[in-house]
Amino acid sequence: METVKLSTKGQIVIPRDIRESHHLAAGTEFVIAVIGNEIRLKPIPVFPTTHVEEGMGILARKERRPLSDEETGFAIGEMLKEADKATKP
Repeated sequence: METVKLSTKGQIVIPRDIRESHHLAAGTEFVIAVIGNEIRLKPIPVFPTTHVEEGMGILARKERRPLSDEETGFAIGEMLKEADKATKP
C-alpha cells in the first residue's frame, strides 16, 4: 500500500504503477463515494460514441429473409419456452 498527500488544492496523485495497471489516462473521470470511513474512487468507463447508422445491416445475410410479425412472435415464444425449461429442474 502506498501513501499520497493531499495538495492545497485538494488533489492527490494516483501512483504510476496503479495508473498503468488500470489504464488510467489524463482526463479519466471518476465516481467518488464515501462508504463508512473509506473514500472510494471508481473510474467511469469510456465508451466510444456510436451512431445507429453504424450498426445498420450488421445482422443482414443474403440467405436471411424478413419475418412476418406472426413468425417473429412465434420465434420469440419458442425462445421463451426454452429459457423457461432451462430454469426448471
